Amino acid sequence: MIYYAGEELTATQSRTMKKFFAFSRIDVLRVCAACAVLFSLGAADAVAAGDWLANFEDVPQMNKVYVIVDDGFLYSVPDGKIIQTTIASDDVSRRQFQRFYRDALYELGWKNTHDDRKLQTFERGNDILSIEILETDPLKARFTMKPKE
Repeated sequence: MIYYAGEELTATQSRTMKKFFAFSRIDVLRVCAACAVLFSLGAADAVAAGDWLANFEDVPQMNKVYVIVDDGFLYSVPDGKIIQTTIASDDVSRRQFQRFYRDALYELGWKNTHDDRKLQTFERGNDILSIEILETDPLKARFTMKPKE
């Protein structure tokens, strides 16, 4: 006997409920499988971004990327700041890197104004952010943020 809301269900109602719940379990498994596939195809990088990039207030640092400590600066100017830092990675391709920053910065309100194999440029408010690919194997890139002129 199957009970729903304190009342015994008829045989037809029981079969219907069993089919509904069996179908729902399959749907849940399908959704879990789809999430696992997306996670393994690179969505993990966007979801699991590491900390914020050194000296940048809200530019994420991609996982598997490290900052070259002695290769950067921060200057205060009347209209804002000029910031530069360089990153490197042995584990991330140029395409993965550029796709990550294109998507992540868009989500943070940056407008992509230039995008090619060597340079990405973004604007938001009074700031311009440039990401220049210096080397591809291993990956080395320079981030520069400055106020609009």
